[in-house]
Amino acid sequence: MSGISDSPLAPLERLELMLPGFKGYKRKDLIRQDDMLVRNAIKLRLDNAMREIEGRQGELALNDPFNPLVHKYEDLLSRLRTLATEVQAAPAGMYTYYDRFKLFEEDMQRLVQFDLQLISSAEKVLELARSGADPSQIRELVDSMSQLFSERGKLFIPEKLR
Repeated sequence: MSGISDSPLAPLERLELMLPGFKGYKRKDLIRQDDMLVRNAIKLRLDNAMREIEGRQGELALNDPFNPLVHKYEDLLSRLRTLATEVQAAPAGMYTYYDRFKLFEEDMQRLVQFDLQLISSAEKVLELARSGADPSQIRELVDSMSQLFSERGKLFIPEKLR
């Protein structure tokens, strides 16, 4: 996938390549569908990363249960679970707000930017987990993703209430 992320394509075009069926929030009735595609893609990558990390933690705990890395892995897994739950549980596209309040083009562009960053970050988390990277390095990325996802959610709230 690194070929896509390094390409000169616009963020929307890159997302469309990464997520088959993604329409780019172009039509009101597809906002929920596109939002679900994005969130499912993020969650899938996070779930796969958790499985990798759980495997590493299990091996380490079996051989040396008092190794400080076991605790670091547990902290990382806790943060990943929290983020994955937030991503999964977020209201789909905040459709009720969209019915009552206009989502402006500028917000749509920002949403695409957030989505691209989040999916790319989720892929990086998975790559790091597969490569056996230091849990602290992965944790920093997960914490950054949590902040990004929180900021992304604000786009679905009318500007006056943000």
